[in-house]
Amino acid sequence: MNTCFDTSDIMELSRVTLDETDRRLQGLSADLCSPFYAEARTLEQHLLQIYRMVALCAKKEDDLDKIASWWAAMTEVCDHFAEKLNVLCTDHPACGADYFYDRVLDLRNKCQRLNRLHA
Repeated sequence: MNTCFDTSDIMELSRVTLDETDRRLQGLSADLCSPFYAEARTLEQHLLQIYRMVALCAKKEDDLDKIASWWAAMTEVCDHFAEKLNVLCTDHPACGADYFYDRVLDLRNKCQRLNRLHA
């Protein structure tokens, strides 16, 4: 029996990270790019941590339906992170967050391929 998490746990990790990001962004001065770039980098790092946990669990899981559901959840999580990064890119276009936005979209595509592979 596998003791890894379920898709609701993946979504909860995502929600908590995005809520924390919103709180930090509220206190930032719109005049400086460095904090917005740092937030974009932090978002990507949190997303990669969630991805790594899913990948580790998927390696240990035999149930293809469960694996597919994890990758589907990861695809959705990537969508949420991309939405947040898109806001940073739109609100602060000169701050370089678009680099991280593109990387999140690449990870999203990878998760979607993994979902299709296991479905």
